[in-house]
Amino acid sequence: MEIPAHHRHLFNGHQELLTPDEVQAWRNLQVARLIEHCEYPAVKELFRVRWLTDDTKVLALLKNGSESFYRHTLKRLEGKTRNCPQCSALCRTSRARLCPECSHSWY
Repeated sequence: MEIPAHHRHLFNGHQELLTPDEVQAWRNLQVARLIEHCEYPAVKELFRVRWLTDDTKVLALLKNGSESFYRHTLKRLEGKTRNCPQCSALCRTSRARLCPECSHSWY
């Protein structure tokens, strides 16, 4: 599954707004994608052992799938992120002053 752009911006540029459990859940999703595309069994096992967590709070966030996790996190962070004043698109980081969608600048 390809992550939509607004989800990528949220998790790559606004990590300070995420809870530790949400960061772990996001990391679990990213590592699962790496494992899925990896050809080497030893590397897959290393990723599973080293990077995946079995914390019950994290697994509870992911129990309904990645789309549900993304929607719930975006809904929780609504109003806390920086949006473009012109088109309301989510900016790439919480300090950004350039819109990734319409290229509007408000420096």
